[in-house]
Amino acid sequence: MRELWRALQYFRQDWLRVLLALVLLVAVTAAGLLKPWPLALLVDCALGTRPWPPGIAERIGRLDSSTQVVTLAAIACGAYLLHGWLNALMNFVLIETGLRGLARVRKAVFDWLLALPFKRLHGSQAGDLIYRATWDTYSFQTLFQHGVFTFLNATAAVVSMTVVMWRLNLSLTIVALATVPILLIVMKTFGRGMERRGTVAQSAESTVASGVQQAVSNLALIQGYAQEPREAKSFAEWVQTALIARRKQHGHEIVFLTAVTTIFALGTGAILWSGARQVQGTHLSVGQLLVFLAYLAQFYEPLNQLSHVGATVANARAGTQRILEWVEGPDRVAEIAQTAASRRPAPTTVKESRIEFDHVSFGYDPAHPVLKSLSLDVKPGEAIALIGPSGSGKSTLMNLVMRFYAPDQGSIRIGGHLIEEFAPRDLRSRISLVLQEPILLPATIAENIAYGRPDATPEEIEAAARQATAHEFICRLPKGYQSRVGDGAVRLSVGEKQRINLARAFLKDAPILLLDEPTSALDAESEKAVIEAVVRLMKNRTTLMVAHRLATVSQVDRIAVLREGTIVEVGTAKELLAQGGYFARISA
Repeated sequence: MRELWRALQYFRQDWLRVLLALVLLVAVTAAGLLKPWPLALLVDCALGTRPWPPGIAERIGRLDSSTQVVTLAAIACGAYLLHGWLNALMNFVLIETGLRGLARVRKAVFDWLLALPFKRLHGSQAGDLIYRATWDTYSFQTLFQHGVFTFLNATAAVVSMTVVMWRLNLSLTIVALATVPILLIVMKTFGRGMERRGTVAQSAESTVASGVQQAVSNLALIQGYAQEPREAKSFAEWVQTALIARRKQHGHEIVFLTAVTTIFALGTGAILWSGARQVQGTHLSVGQLLVFLAYLAQFYEPLNQLSHVGATVANARAGTQRILEWVEGPDRVAEIAQTAASRRPAPTTVKESRIEFDHVSFGYDPAHPVLKSLSLDVKPGEAIALIGPSGSGKSTLMNLVMRFYAPDQGSIRIGGHLIEEFAPRDLRSRISLVLQEPILLPATIAENIAYGRPDATPEEIEAAARQATAHEFICRLPKGYQSRVGDGAVRLSVGEKQRINLARAFLKDAPILLLDEPTSALDAESEKAVIEAVVRLMKNRTTLMVAHRLATVSQVDRIAVLREGTIVEVGTAKELLAQGGYFARISA
């Protein structure tokens, strides 16, 4: 019940539409009550010998028999049309409201994904994230539209039909109501099983989605090492697991629905037998029996809907819980509280951008620390290169500055203030990040350069590209700065992509610059052009650069050598060469 209430909060903004749907629900129920009566009047009065009810006799009873039949047929047609149109309008309002709520849920999930802490993302399956964000979100619409409102609609119909049937024939109504307790017992018995099997099935489907995503991402590796049969076998096992889970889920539902059908069949048979005996004993007219049977159909139909609601809600709750544990879980609450507590504005000038690491320790797995009591002082405007063997913690250090992760021990200060005092988004807006693997979005060259400053003018974009030595090759593209990159569009070399990334950093003009091996994947000619751009970019910025190539290292003020998570050497290139340590050995 708690999950249902939390899920319905996403529909609060549409309370007027919900109110309109409720009004239409009452109108649909009332119209449904009118539908059987023209048939009863036709059989008993127009075609039979029973007298016309008072009020109707003055209007229809005076007509000739043919006109009476036509009139009652027209009234029956009108009643069915009115019910159908009102029902269609109600469904339109419900669908519109459900889709609007679904859109809000998806926005909330995407906002959660954008703010997802890297430590939480570490080890997560991308396919599971995608499956939840795309498919599990439908559970909210299902819960609202086919859960809550189907329940209200069916309940209103059952109550109204019971009242009318009770007034029409008490004994037959008691027979009809006798099926309700049995139905409720069956629904309760099967409900928990359906919810549990639905959760297992959705988890298995997430694994299948993850398998597809991994295969697409690693297709070159799979084909390059001829491991297609192995991957196909693994995927077949995941598919088989999902198949078995769905089979159990749907098998349980089929048994449940079969039990419901059996209950309705027995109830209908009992009423037909009892009703026929009452007609034979002249206690009930044929028309009244037909009306009662028509109401019985409308009585059993909402009961049938209620039985389906159990299966629908069970499946929807499984997906809803998987989403709510994201967007409203303890991690999200902690993140919001942390952001709210971060009130200090991030540094806007180089003078405010001193970076101090004070005995920092950190591990992606607490049992295996990557950084061990590391200390380093980067002065305002200084450029420091981080070198060392793979796995020594160089890129991790940059991740901590970006607040992608938080230190397990020790502290990081920027401009003399603890990094936790800055809101993550505000801090990152003051940092330019250039990665080893250049990232371009499927957009135009201009949009990619202006990603950090969407309001930049074309002149500013071009100036940044010139500083990054990218203007010339951009002008050679079919549409220049308006050329699109990505699938089916222009193809760029790694060096060209990196220079666009550097242009993005030039345009952002942040006081702190982080460079993660910006030249490691480049050929000699591209490396020269990128290094020229990097040297210009580092001027008047506090810079940390992960580097391996000596041509890049030679451009910085100092070099810090990391080994096994701590700094073992710090100094200028000349000082480190004189010490004869790690830097001297790799420079020889």
